[in-house]
Amino acid sequence: MGVNHGQAMFHFITICVGSYAMEYANKSFSMMRRHAGMNFTPHCITDRPEQLDPAIHPIKPSMEVTGWWNKMLTFGPDMPEGWIVVMDVDLLILQSIRQELEYGFAHVKEIGAYSDAIHWMGCKFSSSFMIFRSGALAHVYENFRANYAQIEDHPGGDQVWLGPQLKDVCYLDEAFPNFKRSLKFDLSKIDGHMLTIPNELSADIKIVDFHGRPKPHEIAHVPFVRDHWK
Repeated sequence: MGVNHGQAMFHFITICVGSYAMEYANKSFSMMRRHAGMNFTPHCITDRPEQLDPAIHPIKPSMEVTGWWNKMLTFGPDMPEGWIVVMDVDLLILQSIRQELEYGFAHVKEIGAYSDAIHWMGCKFSSSFMIFRSGALAHVYENFRANYAQIEDHPGGDQVWLGPQLKDVCYLDEAFPNFKRSLKFDLSKIDGHMLTIPNELSADIKIVDFHGRPKPHEIAHVPFVRDHWK
């Protein structure tokens, strides 16, 4: 399915600044194009626009920030108008997510997201997959922009800082518990420093979260990665 900019239902935004290879942003777009089930406009906040797929609209970072803090820029004034879907570039989409997107567009009032796999540092909110309307969290962006020097070393990073500022989170896992699963904490077996990754996944899992290590390119031989990370 191609991307029809004139009839886009949402804007898909990835972030590829710093250490991630640009193939991550390009493959995120490719996976979303295969599995969104509706038209969207792709964007990428990046410092390397010349490496993007030509179909992706580059967005120059509005501030110079590090790592995960670049996600806060998606709440700023430089974003396109309408529904925004932000996804970490190390998420793997396995099959159609149209039902979940439509649910989000129908139910989200402030922001839609997933619960963190381990409620890291006591934070339920995960910033790896977010749905919101542009401008809805402008106050968060302004707070961030004004105080970044003090926030940069906040324990737990972006989602631990952001979570307490959100008043109405639509947790998508309450409606779709198997939509997004953590490779490390939900799907693999951990024995000391040994991580055993399955070759096959349950048929109802739609997105695999590769937070931490390994990343998709490091296990590209595993069948479900080989078949879908492209």
